[in-house]
Amino acid sequence: MLIGSCLNLKLLDMNLCGNMRSSEFVALFLPNIELCSSLEYLDICETGFSVQAMAQVLQLMPNLQHLDVSDTDADDDLLNVVSQSNTKLLYLAVGGCINISNAGIKRVVESCLQLQVVDIAECPFIDDYAFLEANNIKLEIDSERDTIH
Repeated sequence: MLIGSCLNLKLLDMNLCGNMRSSEFVALFLPNIELCSSLEYLDICETGFSVQAMAQVLQLMPNLQHLDVSDTDADDDLLNVVSQSNTKLLYLAVGGCINISNAGIKRVVESCLQLQVVDIAECPFIDDYAFLEANNIKLEIDSERDTIH
Protein backbone atom coordinates (compact mmCIF):
# COMPACT_ATOMS: atom_id res chain seq x y z
CA MET A 1 0.00 0.00 0.00
CA LEU A 2 1.30 3.45 -0.92
CA ILE A 3 0.83 4.97 2.53
CA GLY A 4 3.15 2.37 4.07
CA SER A 5 6.07 3.85 2.15
CA CYS A 6 5.46 7.36 3.54
CA LEU A 7 7.39 6.97 6.76
CA ASN A 8 7.80 10.72 7.37
CA LEU A 9 4.19 11.61 6.62
CA LYS A 10 3.04 14.50 8.82
CA LEU A 11 -0.51 15.14 7.55
CA LEU A 12 -3.24 12.68 6.66
CA ASP A 13 -6.73 13.86 5.68
CA MET A 14 -9.22 10.99 5.51
CA ASN A 15 -12.26 13.27 5.73
CA LEU A 16 -15.31 11.63 4.17
CA CYS A 17 -13.66 8.22 3.67
CA GLY A 18 -17.02 6.70 4.46
CA ASN A 19 -16.45 3.59 2.35
CA MET A 20 -13.49 2.44 4.44
CA ARG A 21 -14.36 -0.06 7.16
CA SER A 22 -12.99 0.19 10.69
CA SER A 23 -10.90 -2.95 10.19
CA GLU A 24 -9.31 -1.43 7.08
CA PHE A 25 -8.57 1.78 8.96
CA VAL A 26 -6.77 -0.14 11.71
CA ALA A 27 -4.93 -2.32 9.17
CA LEU A 28 -3.65 0.82 7.48
CA PHE A 29 -1.78 1.86 10.61
CA LEU A 30 -0.87 -1.21 12.67
CA PRO A 31 1.90 -2.45 10.38
CA ASN A 32 3.17 1.14 9.99
CA ILE A 33 4.26 2.16 13.48
CA GLU A 34 6.80 4.61 11.98
CA LEU A 35 3.99 6.35 10.13
CA CYS A 36 1.99 6.61 13.32
CA SER A 37 4.82 8.17 15.27
CA SER A 38 5.56 10.79 12.59
CA LEU A 39 1.95 11.87 12.02
CA GLU A 40 1.08 15.32 13.41
CA TYR A 41 -2.25 16.00 11.66
CA LEU A 42 -5.11 13.53 11.31
CA ASP A 43 -8.56 14.35 9.94
CA ILE A 44 -11.00 11.46 10.16
CA CYS A 45 -14.18 13.51 10.37
CA GLU A 46 -17.35 12.18 8.80
CA THR A 47 -16.05 8.62 8.69
CA GLY A 48 -17.83 5.57 10.01
CA PHE A 49 -14.91 4.24 12.03
CA SER A 50 -15.82 2.66 15.33
CA VAL A 51 -14.68 4.19 18.60
CA GLN A 52 -12.60 1.08 19.22
CA ALA A 53 -10.82 1.40 15.85
CA MET A 54 -10.14 5.11 16.34
CA ALA A 55 -8.81 4.45 19.85
CA GLN A 56 -6.57 1.64 18.66
CA VAL A 57 -4.99 3.89 16.03
CA LEU A 58 -4.75 7.05 18.16
CA GLN A 59 -2.84 5.16 20.85
CA LEU A 60 -0.01 4.83 18.31
CA MET A 61 0.28 8.57 17.55
CA PRO A 62 2.20 10.30 20.35
CA ASN A 63 3.16 13.31 18.20
CA LEU A 64 -0.32 14.19 16.98
CA GLN A 65 -0.99 17.95 17.17
CA HIS A 66 -4.21 18.29 15.15
CA LEU A 67 -7.08 15.83 15.45
CA ASP A 68 -10.47 16.13 13.78
CA VAL A 69 -13.03 13.48 14.67
CA SER A 70 -16.05 15.71 13.97
CA ASP A 71 -19.29 14.01 13.00
CA THR A 72 -18.10 10.56 14.08
CA ASP A 73 -19.16 8.25 16.90
CA ALA A 74 -16.39 9.69 19.11
CA ASP A 75 -17.31 9.60 22.80
CA ASP A 76 -15.80 10.23 26.23
CA ASP A 77 -14.00 6.86 26.11
CA LEU A 78 -12.19 7.97 22.97
CA LEU A 79 -11.32 11.29 24.60
CA ASN A 80 -9.86 9.33 27.50
CA VAL A 81 -7.51 7.61 25.03
CA VAL A 82 -6.67 10.99 23.49
CA SER A 83 -5.89 12.43 26.94
CA GLN A 84 -3.45 9.59 27.59
CA SER A 85 -1.88 9.11 24.15
CA ASN A 86 -2.02 12.43 22.31
CA THR A 87 -0.79 14.92 24.88
CA LYS A 88 0.89 17.17 22.27
CA LEU A 89 -2.45 18.20 20.77
CA LEU A 90 -2.84 21.85 19.80
CA TYR A 91 -6.22 21.50 18.06
CA LEU A 92 -9.12 19.14 18.68
CA ALA A 93 -12.35 19.08 16.65
CA VAL A 94 -15.28 17.07 17.98
CA GLY A 95 -18.09 19.06 16.37
CA GLY A 96 -21.25 17.07 15.88
CA CYS A 97 -20.14 14.27 18.22
CA ILE A 98 -23.26 13.79 20.32
CA ASN A 99 -21.69 11.30 22.74
CA ILE A 100 -19.12 13.71 24.19
CA SER A 101 -19.65 15.46 27.52
CA ASN A 102 -17.99 18.11 29.65
CA ALA A 103 -16.11 15.35 31.51
CA GLY A 104 -14.46 14.03 28.34
CA ILE A 105 -13.39 17.49 27.21
CA LYS A 106 -12.05 18.32 30.68
CA ARG A 107 -9.85 15.21 30.66
CA VAL A 108 -8.32 16.29 27.36
CA VAL A 109 -7.77 19.88 28.50
CA GLU A 110 -6.15 18.73 31.73
CA SER A 111 -3.80 16.31 29.94
CA CYS A 112 -3.03 18.16 26.71
CA LEU A 113 -1.36 21.20 28.18
CA GLN A 114 -0.51 22.75 24.79
CA LEU A 115 -4.11 22.59 23.54
CA GLN A 116 -5.16 25.91 22.00
CA VAL A 117 -8.42 25.33 20.11
CA VAL A 118 -11.39 23.01 20.66
CA ASP A 119 -14.22 22.80 18.13
CA ILE A 120 -17.34 21.71 20.02
CA ALA A 121 -19.95 22.84 17.48
CA GLU A 122 -23.21 20.94 17.76
CA CYS A 123 -22.17 18.94 20.84
CA PRO A 124 -25.34 19.00 22.95
CA PHE A 125 -23.76 17.80 26.20
CA ILE A 126 -20.89 20.30 26.33
CA ASP A 127 -21.86 23.50 28.04
CA ASP A 128 -19.01 24.28 30.45
CA TYR A 129 -17.49 27.05 28.35
CA ALA A 130 -16.16 28.81 31.46
CA PHE A 131 -13.85 25.87 32.22
CA LEU A 132 -12.44 25.92 28.70
CA GLU A 133 -12.02 29.68 28.62
CA ALA A 134 -10.36 29.65 32.05
CA ASN A 135 -7.76 27.33 30.53
CA ASN A 136 -7.15 29.76 27.65
CA ILE A 137 -8.73 27.46 25.09
CA LYS A 138 -10.23 29.09 22.00
CA LEU A 139 -13.67 27.68 21.35
CA GLU A 140 -15.37 27.04 18.06
CA ILE A 141 -18.98 26.45 19.00
CA ASP A 142 -21.31 27.03 16.09
CA SER A 143 -21.82 25.33 12.79
CA GLU A 144 -20.19 28.24 10.99
CA ARG A 145 -17.01 27.49 13.01
CA ASP A 146 -16.99 31.01 14.45
CA THR A 147 -14.55 31.41 17.32
CA ILE A 148 -15.59 32.93 20.63
CA HIS A 149 -13.34 34.05 23.46
